[in-house]
Amino acid sequence: MQTDWVNSHKSTVQKLVNAFVETLTWMSVHSASQIADKMPADYSQGDKALYAQAIKSTLPMFTKDGVMPADGPETVEKVLKAFNPNIKNAKIDLAGTYTTEFAKKATG
Repeated sequence: MQTDWVNSHKSTVQKLVNAFVETLTWMSVHSASQIADKMPADYSQGDKALYAQAIKSTLPMFTKDGVMPADGPETVEKVLKAFNPNIKNAKIDLAGTYTTEFAKKATG
């Protein structure tokens, strides 16, 4: 989200983050198959086992609390610079690109 929008809609952003953190917390204590069972049927495209496996393989990228890991911004920057020539040589103040303010309130 754009910083200006976040700063002018903090209540709305907090409600959204609360829902995300609640979902991540739920996901952290359920199996990939249980998660797949909660998703719309058409997401599995007729192969629920394969869909559950796909979920299982992506679960490690999520945190339980929604807080950005310390090395997260650098990892995202490396990936984006590898695929986006417009920012390949850009100097980016990573601390200004995200906040943990809302996730910490959601878990606190």
